[in-house]
Amino acid sequence: MLVGFFGFYVVHNRRALKLLQSAYGQLEEATTARERIESELRIARDIQMSMIPAGNLESEGLDLFASMTPAKEVGGDLYDYFMEKNHLYFAIGDVSGKGVPASLFMAQVIRLFRAMAKHHYTPAEICNRINDELTENNENGMFITMFIGLVDLTTGRLDFCNAGHNPPVLGGDADGGNFLQMIPNAPIGLWQGLEYEGEFIESIKGKPLFIYTDGLNEAENPQLDRFGDEHMLEVLRETKFANAMQVVETLKRQVEEHRDGADPNDDLTMMCLKVG
Repeated sequence: MLVGFFGFYVVHNRRALKLLQSAYGQLEEATTARERIESELRIARDIQMSMIPAGNLESEGLDLFASMTPAKEVGGDLYDYFMEKNHLYFAIGDVSGKGVPASLFMAQVIRLFRAMAKHHYTPAEICNRINDELTENNENGMFITMFIGLVDLTTGRLDFCNAGHNPPVLGGDADGGNFLQMIPNAPIGLWQGLEYEGEFIESIKGKPLFIYTDGLNEAENPQLDRFGDEHMLEVLRETKFANAMQVVETLKRQVEEHRDGADPNDDLTMMCLKVG
């Protein structure tokens, strides 16, 4: 009787040991796979961040600062700028969706924007040409909202085109600050053959221009309350302008305080520039 029980015990424990070994092996494989994925995402993030220019650009008659913070390892927001002599091209954009697909779409947009800027196209022409490129074979239906500007640093003239993006804020500090009233146009990448309408402002000299993605005004706290347009405008009006970096960093701190520990619900990108 005792021998039979002992035999059963040994066989049972052998089976249990094999099951434990199998489970451990599967866990080890899963851990290795997860670590590999995390490593690849870190590399993808580094590559993505290397595609955007330095956040700070200072030149005679220009103060510019930009910041991009993906909600996940990689994201779909972008900012870019290209300066030639006394002309500055700049752009900010928000790709539909998040993660790796959005980051690949974002990389394509940056490549196209830079190529078009170097050919000295107007902001509206850049939107037209990027749209033509992105709508071709766009089976996944991805799109991007963008604000593209071209400013003459000598005169302060701003030519711009808004492609379904959040309205920037012009002015702030002592002279107040208000959302630009713009032709909305459609986001880029949805329909072929669209003709985007551009606009201009005679001069923005002396007035900060603040551009952002909806990771700012739609940032949520644990109660799902949004940061909001009016709150953003209030902060900009109350922030005494020292430089472009200070404006962006102030908004970043305000958003973090508003989140109150909640994870970011979207990528957050901001740009502030001042001419003259």
